Amino acid sequence: MFSMMAAVLAVAAHEPMLRLEPLASAAARYERIEFAIRGVPACGNPYDRLQADVRLVVRTPGGDRTVMPAYYAEPFELGPRRRGDAMVDWVYPSGASGWRARFAPKEVGSHTLTAMATVGGRTLQSQSVRLAVKASKNPGFVRVSRRDPRFFELDDGSPFFAVGQNVAFIKDVHETRGILRKLAANGANFVRIWTCCEDWGMAIEARKSAWARSWDWKPPFADDPAEGKCVRLSGPAGVAITANPTQRMGLKPSTRYRLTATVWSPDRAKIAIEIAGARHEWETGATPAARTFEFEAGPQTWWLGAVRLSAPNGGTAYVRGLSLKETASGREILWDADPNRPVLGTYNQTDCTMLDAVVEEAERSGIRLQLCVLTRDLYMDRLKDPASPEYDRAIADAKNLLRYAVARWGYSTAVAAWEYWNEMDPGRPTGRFYDELGKWLEATDPHRRPRTTSAWSDAPDDWRHAKIDVANMHWYLRPAEGAFYTDEVAAVQKKARQLRDAAPDKPALFAEFGLAQDNWQPSPDMRADPAYVHLHNALWASALSGLSGTVMAWWWEDIDARDACRRYRGVSAFVARVPWTSGRLKAADASVAGDRWRVIGLATNNAAYAWVQDPRAVRTKRAPNGDVTDPSSGVTLRVGGLRAGSYRVEWVDTLSGKTVRTDSARSADGELHATAPTFMGDIACAIEQKAGEEHVIASAAKQSQILRGHPEL
Repeated sequence: MFSMMAAVLAVAAHEPMLRLEPLASAAARYERIEFAIRGVPACGNPYDRLQADVRLVVRTPGGDRTVMPAYYAEPFELGPRRRGDAMVDWVYPSGASGWRARFAPKEVGSHTLTAMATVGGRTLQSQSVRLAVKASKNPGFVRVSRRDPRFFELDDGSPFFAVGQNVAFIKDVHETRGILRKLAANGANFVRIWTCCEDWGMAIEARKSAWARSWDWKPPFADDPAEGKCVRLSGPAGVAITANPTQRMGLKPSTRYRLTATVWSPDRAKIAIEIAGARHEWETGATPAARTFEFEAGPQTWWLGAVRLSAPNGGTAYVRGLSLKETASGREILWDADPNRPVLGTYNQTDCTMLDAVVEEAERSGIRLQLCVLTRDLYMDRLKDPASPEYDRAIADAKNLLRYAVARWGYSTAVAAWEYWNEMDPGRPTGRFYDELGKWLEATDPHRRPRTTSAWSDAPDDWRHAKIDVANMHWYLRPAEGAFYTDEVAAVQKKARQLRDAAPDKPALFAEFGLAQDNWQPSPDMRADPAYVHLHNALWASALSGLSGTVMAWWWEDIDARDACRRYRGVSAFVARVPWTSGRLKAADASVAGDRWRVIGLATNNAAYAWVQDPRAVRTKRAPNGDVTDPSSGVTLRVGGLRAGSYRVEWVDTLSGKTVRTDSARSADGELHATAPTFMGDIACAIEQKAGEEHVIASAAKQSQILRGHPEL
């Protein structure tokens, strides 16, 4: 007995201990709680959920059990630093890699949290941690409304109507922070962001190589006799190849660094290395041999820049495993210089750090994000045959990446929706993919946020798919659209109806919109619309079309440069009045006398919200500076279908969102008439039954019922 107990204790002594360590002492409802998970056994690929399944198990005060996946992270420091005349991102490896868990509790009270890890067939469990969660003002996650599934609401029941745009290709977080703050200051609350940009922007899973770029893919690779690929130096004396990192990787002044590689040359050619102002030469032989070069960064050296390799005397040489690390810390800086770095199933940690910062800025700014996660071109060719092994593998890869996304960013109320990819081929048989990924996300994302996708043309099958919660449409004003190119209001009305008809019972977003050439490049006509009149009109036409948000403009850099995000201010203030989730909204029965004006609106039985617009105020008919020179006066709005009674009529300036005049009107014989103040181009109108009228009408109706039920009275 004693010897058996000793053996058990000996095994236990060598068993890895899993530890869950909170990284903050305070916790609040819907706010991030972060943990380090120590003692997870090593595996070949910690990003592969089949090799390492690490998770946080939460027992809520109400007794529910919630499982949040954990994620592996290589931390990087990210912050703005001056480079030349601009402030730009500076990226540097910082701290030890390891496992993290993030969780946002939905309840107030005491939570019990436990870490679990299944690696190599063994499952480990940590001791539990208890954490008290206090109340917060955070209204929670974006949901499909329970009262009216055509629209969104937040966990606290308040409606959420999306007003915003795209900020798709994030190349610099410092710049993106500025855009998000400016958008929020002008009333926007929604931004669509790509995490799938290949190497022209932020991309979590994508081919990123310091040796070439996707738009000119000619890397200096050769077959490595050991396995895979290596880098080849070849050509006349002094001709160099360059390792140019895909991110602005930093150095620290007066810090020592070690550059290492395995090199060989049938010509015994020397290899010259130029890096951060330092130069060194390596001797080579016919067989591969390890080489090292240490240098100290200068007192003002903050940037790595390019690493140049050349054969100063000519000849051919080969390089394997080029690596740059701080001598003291040992973290890799040239992470994208490995020609054999897998694309699928490994996640670019510099870009993950960028997305961390974007999500945190969105949280501070009150912006909700639709994250486009999967790099389409890594998946599209594998989705030709739903019965094929390639299709199965694509589903498995997508699950792996989406699990990582849920683990790292799924805690955040700022993440409104997962978008699978940008503009899939609508001819691909993606139904099975959306079905399986949708079910899998229902089980994996404990916050069950909406799922969506997009295609490069209209995709009604996607819009109707049972596991696609939000229908997304992309459409641009182009010369090929004929008359619609010159009338953005009519164009948006037509496309909005088409989308809503195909998706009548779910949220629907006009997720890309803009003025473009027929080849989808920026239209030169944008220069003739410096005030972004086409966006202004499209915002208002879409806001009251019955969709779940405004059009989402595409040319974000131009919008920012021209300060056109001020166009969001008026429409944002106005839509805050609309009872989106009342369950009773319908297209308004509204008109104006004569053919000169048009009206778009929504209504209930005791309220109407309308936009009255002069068709001569579209971008192609305005003055070059965007002004309207011909005022509209004496315009009378007729609204039918309103309950009888007295109404408050507020006329609203469409740029500022401020009320310019308040009137009273009565609805009688099924109609209400209200005359607008003189306006230039357009004006908005909110018509709402006066307080107390509903009670009076309800009491009269009840009395009528009583009388009908008792004819003797």
